[in-house]
Amino acid sequence: MNKRIILGADPFGFLLKERIKKYLISKGYKVKDVGTLSESEPVDYYIVGYRVGKAIADKEYEKGIVFCGTGMGVNIVANKFPGVYCGMCESVQAASLCRSINNCNVLSMGGLFNTPYEAQKMLDAFLNTDFTAGFPEADPKFLKDAYCEVGRLEEQIFKSYGNKFMPKH
Repeated sequence: MNKRIILGADPFGFLLKERIKKYLISKGYKVKDVGTLSESEPVDYYIVGYRVGKAIADKEYEKGIVFCGTGMGVNIVANKFPGVYCGMCESVQAASLCRSINNCNVLSMGGLFNTPYEAQKMLDAFLNTDFTAGFPEADPKFLKDAYCEVGRLEEQIFKSYGNKFMPKH
């Protein structure tokens, strides 16, 4: 197992990120923290999602963790990158299933909803669950084929829209 991981949080996920960072280090992980690094230097959720998503898409890291108040904002941004499959989870079972069913490579959690204890258990489930393992309701071949098909759809979407898909603000 690769013992390198990237993580980041906005101010609402900062305290939970700090607890999880200490936990990962205690488990022997080399952690890259892309912010928020202190309460006096906040980093917005969209910047955190961008930094982690880009690092995963660029294959600098295999796995990442993002935190914001709900876990949703960082999830949305991280998922904009090709090859990033960020699962927003609020339970241990969801964290396990996002790996076994969808082969997620980024875990998103909400600092307003998850206790440090729950977050550690979710993280363990995320890191220790293999793709297609622990979900007897689906044939592993189907899950692998579906994952490949999602990748093909993703590639088709990116080719189709390219720079044309620019939301108007």
